Amino acid sequence: MYAPHSFIIQKFESGGDGIGGVVKTWKDFITVKGYLDLVNGTNQATLQNAIVEESTHILIIPKYVSGITDKMRVIDEEGKVYSITYPDNPMGLNHHNEIYLVFGGKNGN
Repeated sequence: MYAPHSFIIQKFESGGDGIGGVVKTWKDFITVKGYLDLVNGTNQATLQNAIVEESTHILIIPKYVSGITDKMRVIDEEGKVYSITYPDNPMGLNHHNEIYLVFGGKNGN
């Protein structure tokens, strides 16, 4: 089996800018180990068909992590950024995560 890669999951937070204003920035939520793959389109019926169809990649996290939402993003080891379209906990078993993603470019661009 291939060794998993590291991925940073970030959430968008508001914070003070030091002069009374508010600044929204991405903050690290958790760093995970997992496997990233392209989504292969099929005609199979799934509960989240529309979301899966717009997704370009899927991140499999073998050790379940709670709290991941579609308001977050993923950054891989090369600095590529992916928006989360659907964070799945298959069958509600808390066994692993399947995170559907859309590629969004390189970090900082």
